[in-house]
Amino acid sequence: MKKFLFLFFIQLHVYLFAQSMNINDGLVAYFPLNNDVLDYSVLHIDGENHNAVASQSGNRSYFHFNGTNAYILAGDSDRGITSQVSISVWVKTTSDTLQWIVGKYNHAFDKGFQVVMENGHAQLRGREESNYFYILQDNDSINDGKWHHIVGLFNKNIWTLIVDCQIKNMLRTQSLNPQYNINSEPLAISIYPQLNNGVDPLYFDGDIDEIRVYNRTLSICEICELHQMDTDDLAGVEKNDSPEILNQVLKVFPNPAEYYFQVKLQKQVSEKALLQLFNMEGKLILDKTFDKTTKINTATLPQGTYIIKVMDGNNKFTQKLIIQ
Repeated sequence: MKKFLFLFFIQLHVYLFAQSMNINDGLVAYFPLNNDVLDYSVLHIDGENHNAVASQSGNRSYFHFNGTNAYILAGDSDRGITSQVSISVWVKTTSDTLQWIVGKYNHAFDKGFQVVMENGHAQLRGREESNYFYILQDNDSINDGKWHHIVGLFNKNIWTLIVDCQIKNMLRTQSLNPQYNINSEPLAISIYPQLNNGVDPLYFDGDIDEIRVYNRTLSICEICELHQMDTDDLAGVEKNDSPEILNQVLKVFPNPAEYYFQVKLQKQVSEKALLQLFNMEGKLILDKTFDKTTKINTATLPQGTYIIKVMDGNNKFTQKLIIQ
């Protein structure tokens, strides 16, 4: 146990302080799920859609899966995966059944990786050639009908589960040099891939968006960058300058907010500035003009993460707000 804890903290240190690479390095599958099931990675191994429905809510485009016969299969290629895999995916569901989100897995070959949910909890599952089936679970449930960002890291024999930019659990498997490459099963979305082995299919009942698969291990910095990129995209917001520059022109406080928050423009260029507040589903919650500063009551707003968008003439700023 002491040895495992030592490795745990070493691995955590590596994740936290590793230098970020280009976010597209090692990207071997990318399905934005914007009205199609095309693979926008360099491999272009497109998916085949079976009854999943392209959907839209606010600025977010995604696919809806009915939990009974809707799924996507995206080719048998191993996509250059060997001993490291990272999976990033956004999900929204209220189901408490065992349901498959995305993975590539073969029980007979004793290898493969899965991202699933059971009883509302995100899980990583899989095998790594040690004749043992592993399950790593988040203790918090996320089947609340809201969007959540799940990331699974399979870094050789160290697995890490991250939900909404928070490390939820880690484990060490038995194999010292595991291999996750499989070219006999498809990359499967919303269905257990071994369709002819007599096991009832595991479908997903809910919405899935922005699936990314890497053949390397992402750092925590990269994971939070992905989280922020997708959060900005769903709200239709533009990218900011650096946080230091942003803080010189726009202040949002207190943040996290409990009863209220204030927005203050340090130097306003237009007669009236526009403030918009979006929830994590891209829905516009608030839309108002103000002059230099404004105070917003949060008593009627649910706890969670929001996106603030401020437009002052040709200047556009965005910032994340947490309401407690």
